Amino acid sequence: MIGLIFNGVWSQYTFARAAKYRALYRLIYVHDLDATQLEGLEALVIPFQSNQVALSARKELIYDFLAAGKKVFVEGDSSASWLDARWEDRPVNNYWWVTDPDNPPVSATDYTHPVYQGLKPRHACWHTHGAYTRIPEGAEIVQTNAAGEVISWQTGTYGGTLFATTLDPVVEHGIQQITHLDNYVDRMTAWLCGKTPAGEFTFAAADFGVTPERALA
Repeated sequence: MIGLIFNGVWSQYTFARAAKYRALYRLIYVHDLDATQLEGLEALVIPFQSNQVALSARKELIYDFLAAGKKVFVEGDSSASWLDARWEDRPVNNYWWVTDPDNPPVSATDYTHPVYQGLKPRHACWHTHGAYTRIPEGAEIVQTNAAGEVISWQTGTYGGTLFATTLDPVVEHGIQQITHLDNYVDRMTAWLCGKTPAGEFTFAAADFGVTPERALA
């Protein structure tokens, strides 16, 4: 089971409640995050648009989880107040797939990494929400942009595996704006917990408070 830190963003909720993923992900409200919530989990995902202040107040829980040999996957933006790295904002290129769909804004990807094995370039990167201008000493660089800035990296310094990327697979997949993200997310999920999701991305209207009676009202 993978814990997904949740702070009220509807796309995070939609992703975790989707029929394809709901048996593999457990939503954890960030303000309820404690050691009990992490029991029995194999990995933790911290998605784009997370509450960085709340995470900073609970950073010891994250590093204790890593020290137990677990995996933590950090997406999108981050804060140096809890992550030993510097993330900087960059313009988001949402138009490259119109002008040059086979040339995403990442110039180099280590396709030997389990998350990226077998992916096409356009599946390995859709757009980025910034770059890492500092990463932990000895960390492995997985992806860089055309300027040579780090997009994705990982380290085993803390006991388990910490993977960080400026990509935003959970939020984008939850929105279903980019419909090919199951290619990335399914590999990410399998790497985190050893189980590959199956089926289509669907969700129940009842999970959003929509009942037959309300739908007809």
